[in-house]
Amino acid sequence: MSETKIVKTACGICGPCCQADAYVKDKLLVSVEGSRNVKGQSGGLCAKGMAAKQYVYNKERLLYPMKRAGKKGEGKFTRITWDEAYDIIAENLLKVRDTYGARSTVFYTGYPKWYRPALLRLANAYGSPNYCTESSTCFQAAALAWRSIYGNHICGPDLAHARSVLLWSSNLYHSNTAMSGIYQGLKKRGVKIIDVDSRRTVTANDADIHLQPVPGTDGALALSMAHVIIEEGLCDKAFIDNYVYGFEEYREYAGRYTPEKAAVITGVDAGLIRKAARMYAENGPSGILFSASPIVHHTNGVQNYRAVFSLPAITGNYDVEGGNCSMAGITSPCNEFGKVRRYEKEEAIGQRDFPVWFDLSCDEAQCTRLADYIMKEEPYPVKALFGMGLNHRMWPQPEYVEQALMKLDFYVNVELFMSDSCKAADLVLPACTSYEREEVHCLKGGRFFFSNKAVEPLGESENDIEVIMEVLKRMGLRDEVLEKGYDNYMQYILEPSGLTLKELKDSPEGLQGRHLRMPSFKNYEKEAFRTPSGKIELKSLVLERYKDSHGYEGLPVYRDYRKETAVDRKRYPFILNTGCRRPQYFHSRVYRVPWLDALQPSPLIEMHPLDAEKCGLKEGDTVIIRSPAGAVTGMAACNINGDPGVVYMYHGDGRGDANELIDKDYLDPISGFPGYKSYFCNVEKMEEQPHEL
Repeated sequence: MSETKIVKTACGICGPCCQADAYVKDKLLVSVEGSRNVKGQSGGLCAKGMAAKQYVYNKERLLYPMKRAGKKGEGKFTRITWDEAYDIIAENLLKVRDTYGARSTVFYTGYPKWYRPALLRLANAYGSPNYCTESSTCFQAAALAWRSIYGNHICGPDLAHARSVLLWSSNLYHSNTAMSGIYQGLKKRGVKIIDVDSRRTVTANDADIHLQPVPGTDGALALSMAHVIIEEGLCDKAFIDNYVYGFEEYREYAGRYTPEKAAVITGVDAGLIRKAARMYAENGPSGILFSASPIVHHTNGVQNYRAVFSLPAITGNYDVEGGNCSMAGITSPCNEFGKVRRYEKEEAIGQRDFPVWFDLSCDEAQCTRLADYIMKEEPYPVKALFGMGLNHRMWPQPEYVEQALMKLDFYVNVELFMSDSCKAADLVLPACTSYEREEVHCLKGGRFFFSNKAVEPLGESENDIEVIMEVLKRMGLRDEVLEKGYDNYMQYILEPSGLTLKELKDSPEGLQGRHLRMPSFKNYEKEAFRTPSGKIELKSLVLERYKDSHGYEGLPVYRDYRKETAVDRKRYPFILNTGCRRPQYFHSRVYRVPWLDALQPSPLIEMHPLDAEKCGLKEGDTVIIRSPAGAVTGMAACNINGDPGVVYMYHGDGRGDANELIDKDYLDPISGFPGYKSYFCNVEKMEEQPHEL
């Protein structure tokens, strides 16, 4: 009788990668739990991780390379070999480059994120400027907002030394479960917590102050806090005089947002705004802990976040122990997020519409308008797409994106599952899960660990990076890193750390990098900020550059979408807020997992009980939610976490996708991000029997 063995590996179902112990018997995955004997982990996994077996052995897993057998979109495929698949890819991508130019091919990556540097290298070798990622609607707008002020990579808070933490729109228990223990530790240590969230979440319940603004009004709230800090003399004048550009203009603008005025705009009590501002400014050092996308999923998202990110600058809480720091903890360099610049000889997708994205963001195109490029062939045609984990439900009005995918001359998607996005493809290739491959991981605190292959890949599924390497080879392209094989690629990642791949493989609990960068603070005293002025820019000179051509403002100007959006509010009286996290979901990827999908009825339309009563609705009613962009059927659920006037709905469910309700052109003009969290809708009862909760 065979024994059960434990394999040290990693769970990569959602964004964070957690070390995991995989229990394997007869070459099959039996169960998974979090590693207990490693730094920073207690042994638990989130709900998604605990469902790993159903994820790996899901009936929708892709097992073999598949070639389209019917019309595009029919979802009919026939099995082919990997050799045939690689030849088809090389032939079609080279044909498009020869006929239309390299920019007419898009290289796109969704989830997971681990292979992104390799795909960027492939795009560079091919010569296309159009390397795109799901960050076109996720993290990059927040990073852009930060860089417009400080000029560097976004800086998290030094939680170990903070006396106050301003938690802005991040429900840690649901969106970053691994941090919930850290959050509880802050409370035990006596750290003051200010939580800004439009819902009364579990996280907000533990805060000392909860500010609950109307969705999309965060900019006005942050400006009002700045007004209090400045007018009451709580700002750091010496820091501002030496290191801040544009303060006087910023001061004048913030002065318009008294707590009384902000209370009218945001719905937050004026006295509570004053109390929060004083706590953040006086009980320092203070750090701001923020989430990737809730604030930037509004049509004034970048400016709203710029208002939030200005608070460390005026209080001197930038790059000090306990504040938001450029190097708050021990780090170890690695090459994983490859230092390869975006190919810049050709105009990239989105470059005309969102120029600041390319001035301040990372090495990728802004692809929220990808479908328009394909459908309209302007300003140039897009004819081919090499996708990895492409999910058309990332975009607003995903059916429009699906139509665009079917118009392409050639579209290939490398995926784990036969998703809806795969059905429009000419070629679908099977990828491995994290349990079926080896990988080097670079973690916070200067730690590295090696995740082992727990089980053999299902069917003929392959390691994503090895697929990229073979595509490069078949097209006759050159890249000094990708040409040397996967083990050499992993060693390339480790090289700056001083570790070898063999050492890491032989150390199941992981290793500290040898070439550590120790914590340092006030780095601005040694070198200027990487901004045009060389200082922190409360008035961004990069944004000012496009004032005449695009209407951008250098100051963090607040604009109210409720007044500026041309929508009949009598017909659509509710604010529609999509995407509030659920602990069991991860975008659209796990609806197919029975354990997780059974945890709540879906799609769920959440309303305040007072709104439900006005609409003649009760719990469990089948309803139709309408917006100017579309309509979706779901189930009514009464929830007092949000205020009256706001309707909440999760996204990514093919049975009723909230993103179908968001107009494809309802975008932030600076970042191109969709206004997922502040559109408009109505909810009506359908003449059906109610579901049972």
